[in-house]
Amino acid sequence: MALTRWTGALAALLVLPALLAVPGSSTATPDGSTDGHPGRSGRAAIAPRPLIWDRDFGDPSVVRDGEHWYGAATGFRGRAARAQQDWGEWGRGGDVLNGRPTWAKYAGVWGPEVEQTPNGFVTYFTMPSAGLPHDQDRCIGVATAPDLSSTFTVLGNKPLVCPDYATTIPAFDPVAGRVGLPRRGVIDPSSYVAPDGRRFLMYRTQGTPSTIRLIRLNAAGTATFGRSRELIRDSGVLENPVMVKHGDWHYLITSRGDYGDCRYRTIWRRSHSLTRGWQGTRGHALLNRRNTGVCGPGGADYVPESGTAANRMFFHGWVCKGTNLPCYQSYQGHQDYEDVGKRALYAVRLRWTKDGPSISAFVQGLVPPPPPPPPPPPPPPPTEEPSLSPSPSPTEPSPTDPSPTSPSPTSPSPTDPSPTDPSPTDPTTTATP
Repeated sequence: MALTRWTGALAALLVLPALLAVPGSSTATPDGSTDGHPGRSGRAAIAPRPLIWDRDFGDPSVVRDGEHWYGAATGFRGRAARAQQDWGEWGRGGDVLNGRPTWAKYAGVWGPEVEQTPNGFVTYFTMPSAGLPHDQDRCIGVATAPDLSSTFTVLGNKPLVCPDYATTIPAFDPVAGRVGLPRRGVIDPSSYVAPDGRRFLMYRTQGTPSTIRLIRLNAAGTATFGRSRELIRDSGVLENPVMVKHGDWHYLITSRGDYGDCRYRTIWRRSHSLTRGWQGTRGHALLNRRNTGVCGPGGADYVPESGTAANRMFFHGWVCKGTNLPCYQSYQGHQDYEDVGKRALYAVRLRWTKDGPSISAFVQGLVPPPPPPPPPPPPPPPTEEPSLSPSPSPTEPSPTDPSPTSPSPTSPSPTDPSPTDPSPTDPTTTATP
């Protein structure tokens, strides 16, 4: 359905009163961080208009290729979307991948990551693999494409990252050093290119405690070398890592909590070192329900400023009942048996100061067209009306029907002899002697 800009009463209801975010408060968590848990008090900001809301677009990864935007999201073989402007219209782009690798049980993709390389583009993705304890335990694969108009081709017959107890060909990274972690898979791949050009891949180990790990990639981004290392461990759910270098600091941006809950949120922490100093650092609120108005803002991806284009942070949040409006506070995606909610795509611009990142402005999506007018009511049923021509009297024969007492002019009378049969009294008939 094409989206158009329009004005009117509905637009007045949906337009955000100001571009600047409403500041939110932070509450302390058990680990001492102030990561912006929204709690149940306080007034939330008015949510921005999402960029994609008519279909599910969770765990987004977005890249800019010249004057065009390309997004990839969770779905069968990954869902793709394309737009000429970040605020829309985002058209459907088909599948991200051309198939599934031999090591995957089926082609359901979680959290794809798209990154540009000297040779084109790569996508890191997760699919379920055999030999892992749970049906949704996953490994990480890689696919390539020469440009973003092409479907990505899956590479190799072994995963890029996969625990060594999976029954697959051993991965490039077997996730060594998992002491104290459950025997689960790996998800949420995220690429990082250092200022000196070195490429890295981050990911999360499934289950709790959860960890964020980092491993070095080759220049093409298609293979790893060396061992992965743990950056941070959390007793709860810490996922969707994004690394940003700004000034003298490395910023690690992650999602915290249950993704199916409106309290799901995005936090940041920082360290001067890429590989050390993360454990024990404070987490700070970046996106939560209170400062965005969005139900469960998480799964974030960062696009740095380029040329005249400002930075963007894309993320998902729940919208409900076929609208572009956030779900109610008590919404639970895991119990949505009627498919009421979808994860919509949102975007903000970030402001960077010596105190870290914060929301500068929301990117407003297109205003949805007004609903069609209701159909006209059906016409009333026809009523019986009296006839204008008089009906024949029951005592008078109809002029078109023969009278029961008058012989038909075409039928012989029972008292008249037939003109074709000889009558015994007919004088013209000669009797047989």
